[in-house]
Amino acid sequence: MSAARKTVALVAITLATAGCLPASATTEGHAVSDLWTIFLIAAAIVGGLVWGLITLSIIRYRRRKSDTSSGEAAQTVASHALPLEIAWTTGPILIVLFLFVMTLFALQRIDAREAGGINVQVDAFRWQWRFTYPDAGVTVTGTRDVIAEMVVPVGEPVHITLTSDDVDHSFYVPVFLFKRDAIPGHPTQFDFTVDQPGSYGGQCAEFCGVYHDRMLLTVRAVTRPEYEAWLTSQAGAAGSPGASGPASASPAPGATATPVGSASARASGVPGSSAAPSGSATTSGATTP
Repeated sequence: MSAARKTVALVAITLATAGCLPASATTEGHAVSDLWTIFLIAAAIVGGLVWGLITLSIIRYRRRKSDTSSGEAAQTVASHALPLEIAWTTGPILIVLFLFVMTLFALQRIDAREAGGINVQVDAFRWQWRFTYPDAGVTVTGTRDVIAEMVVPVGEPVHITLTSDDVDHSFYVPVFLFKRDAIPGHPTQFDFTVDQPGSYGGQCAEFCGVYHDRMLLTVRAVTRPEYEAWLTSQAGAAGSPGASGPASASPAPGATATPVGSASARASGVPGSSAAPSGSATTSGATTP
């Protein structure tokens, strides 16, 4: 394969790889997407320059059929070229510094705390999620049979406080272009603002045990009136006969709110339970079918 074809193939592979990045569903995710675009452009420029010069050298200085000389080609010793040496030394340094600064700007946009919005406490545990809305007194807990669903208003900041009840977990929604670890004893905070209504699947992205693959979640973004109606329905269900307070709030769509320590909690893998999601018993960290 000629150098020109290799260059074209490299560019095609780069563009195809860039297309694998999903479109961001959050305002913060746009910062990641923009940073990726900047890195891609910088890589394309540097790669094109290097491949172009290599191709030019191969074509311009290749051995000709009319060349009757034998043996090794004549060696040419270039004179000292200070401007060229400065250029190829400072050029890469400036490129790396530029990308470093762009990365800092992107991190500032991702970690910025917005005013207003709603607060959600996210507790990860083996092997599900618990979403608590402290301002509304509503708690949603996933079970072994039903995936936990976080309902949020679209276009408004969602202030997350993330914790873990047992081992390291990771809150990850692919289309948010964001991932944050949940470490026991070290709560972390972040915001996200969903741009468009919809349901977005997520998962734990940190291996946390034998049922790690079942630790799924969903974030559903709805309009503000729909969100208020959902909160009202949860509060009404929590106050109905048989409810035992906020922790036993009626399940969100796709989730079940279960009081910790109850019989159903022990059967669903809520913290304090010894039942694994599949129904097998777990004792002292060991799992027995």
